[in-house]
Amino acid sequence: MLNMIRGDAYRLRHSKGFYITEFFLIALVLIAALTETLGTIGVQTEALETFRDDNTIWNAVKAVKLMTIMVSFLIYLILPLFIMTTGFEFSRQSYKNLLSSGMTRSNYFFSKYAVFIVIVFLQFVLYYAAVYLGVGLKNGFGTLTIKFGVKISQTILLQFLFMIAIFSISILVIFITFSTITAIVTTIVFPILIQIIRSIFTKIDWIKYFDFQSSIDGAYFTSMSAHELTMYLTVACSTIIILGLLSIFIFKRKNL
Repeated sequence: MLNMIRGDAYRLRHSKGFYITEFFLIALVLIAALTETLGTIGVQTEALETFRDDNTIWNAVKAVKLMTIMVSFLIYLILPLFIMTTGFEFSRQSYKNLLSSGMTRSNYFFSKYAVFIVIVFLQFVLYYAAVYLGVGLKNGFGTLTIKFGVKISQTILLQFLFMIAIFSISILVIFITFSTITAIVTTIVFPILIQIIRSIFTKIDWIKYFDFQSSIDGAYFTSMSAHELTMYLTVACSTIIILGLLSIFIFKRKNL
């Protein structure tokens, strides 16, 4: 298992695709933050329009706060890294060699999952570090308060869980189908499909808890009651755990 993790890490460090992806992430974030341009992949909201019309100059603290509504862009930047790690052996049909050489399917699965979680965490670090340092060096860092620190920490934790929940669906698909293309399509289509369903069935309140992409972008500015926060956390964590267990259950019984 540790050898598998080290192998994935080595491959990433020596992959041009990894550095190209990280370059695009940092470049996208800096362009948006330094030009004070906000955008979102999901539904355009009144709050987003209000932020766009705000003519005050951003400092680093304000930039970090406002750029929380663009974090769902990371879904599409994480996808190539997902394929380079979790999907690498499946895309080359080389997983059979690893499993026939003595590695158990459980070790294979958990090593891939562990590497992917670290990669997602790294993208969040790069995203917020680029915003804070880029804007701070240009316009000043602003005043860091304990209240802001607690709020942004809670926001990033929620966004991280929602992101893993989205990709837990992709992981399930790839371990069922062994197809990276199917996993990519699922990752892109699922959030959009949930948003469409939510916009149609507006009276069904529980659907919003599965709208992970919108929840990522609204994590900082959406007012949540204690009950809603508990529900969001419960649904996200349950999705990760249940789909993870289902993935390994199916993978262990699937004919190679």
